[in-house]
Amino acid sequence: MTEKMSCPFCGTQVEYAIEKSPDWYRDPSLPVYRFDCHDRCRQYWLEAVSDPHPQIDPSIIALLNSLNDEQRTFISESTRHACDNGILIVYSGKALQNMGTDWHYVKAAIMSYGLNNASFQISGSGFDIANMLFFLDSDNARFTLRLHQAGTSFHKIRSEIYWLQGLWNKARIKTLSPVSGRDGEMIQCLSPSDLPVRYATVYDWIPGETLTSLSAAEKTPELIRSLGIMVGRMHYVSQTLELPHWFTRPRYDIDWVTPKVEEALGTGHLDYSAEELSKLTSLPSRLSQFVAEQGTGRDVFGLIHSDLEPHNIIISEGQPCPIDVLQFGFGYYLSDILTVSRHFSENEQTIFFQAYQEIRPLPTGYRQHLALFDEIRML
Repeated sequence: MTEKMSCPFCGTQVEYAIEKSPDWYRDPSLPVYRFDCHDRCRQYWLEAVSDPHPQIDPSIIALLNSLNDEQRTFISESTRHACDNGILIVYSGKALQNMGTDWHYVKAAIMSYGLNNASFQISGSGFDIANMLFFLDSDNARFTLRLHQAGTSFHKIRSEIYWLQGLWNKARIKTLSPVSGRDGEMIQCLSPSDLPVRYATVYDWIPGETLTSLSAAEKTPELIRSLGIMVGRMHYVSQTLELPHWFTRPRYDIDWVTPKVEEALGTGHLDYSAEELSKLTSLPSRLSQFVAEQGTGRDVFGLIHSDLEPHNIIISEGQPCPIDVLQFGFGYYLSDILTVSRHFSENEQTIFFQAYQEIRPLPTGYRQHLALFDEIRML
């Protein structure tokens, strides 16, 4: 007989089961309660403790009891939205506490941006606990809100906005368009209920479908060509954009790669074959050789998106629009080119590379160099 209880989020009677954590979770040995809340929250897990018998972690129960109805609805709707986008969630006490806290920040941000009656939910494209992304729905418009990690530099966020505006002003690349708050500032400083200061930014909504969601038939040669032109224009802007003295973004160079390699060698080298281990060990020296040959001039090294995967490209009115530039910084343009082109067939790659070179040239032997950046991408 199937066990039932009230869903801790939405209150409906739901089926549940006590089991081990899913294999993909951080600790598969943990006991969990799986809730099958089909009509409202879809499916999720709550961490449990096993002493003296499996039960939902008491800290989770205490936290749930402290939430108001709006916060519970927010968690319920966010869980449903995530599940509808193929994301499954195991909630720990810390994760739920973060969501309850973020609720206060988002409510404050909605007031700061003058969107008083807007509803909100977590983006279903993934949970980045440190830099949460939310969808805001007002009476006549939709927006995205980024709640930045505590301690994030103001100028780092300001630099992001500066680059986004440069993409539009210099190359007419449609991307995230920042919205001003009631005080006229694009970056809002929030500290609701004496919580630590965090920054928030709001952007206009870009309607359309992600490149990931398009069928093979919809990925026409014309669309692939427009992607090559878009990336070429992005890098043209990066090469020519005048950067103010306060501009600050991370650098994806040899000093970034080397610690990544050392970490990989220290934690997972037993899983590598001899060939894989040899390639990983030699990666810093091979990148150093590439740097010696290509240099670090702005014609090859500059501002890149750094996460130009198909799910971060919206096709809006037939045109590609890059979104989610949270990781953008200084790196080799070939890194961006590899990230998007690796998803194409050989014929599509030919179209993409030809279109890119209508805007700016590619280095000699670029196809061979892309293999190096594919290895770096795996770190």
